[in-house]
Amino acid sequence: MSLLRAIVVACLMWLIVAASCIPVSGNPISREDGVFQKIVDELVDILEFIKEVALDIGRILSGTLIAVGVVLWASDIFSYKGRKLITSGVILYFILELLS
Repeated sequence: MSLLRAIVVACLMWLIVAASCIPVSGNPISREDGVFQKIVDELVDILEFIKEVALDIGRILSGTLIAVGVVLWASDIFSYKGRKLITSGVILYFILELLS
């Protein structure tokens, strides 16, 4: 949890620095609207990036679950656990495809 907190703090610090570097125009109201819109756009971009990374990690995990499950099921070492891993991997993959 501390890594996620550090990433969020770093992103917010970056947004504050980026917002302070915007040159001051003649109309302070339009400057504030532009700053807030840029902050919102940056936050949306960050959230979309986090979503894509999470979906990629989930796809890798579902493929790994299916592969390990097939090996365990085919080798008849832990066939019951292998079937459960295959089922879990397929369900995870379908959920991730629905979310993307």
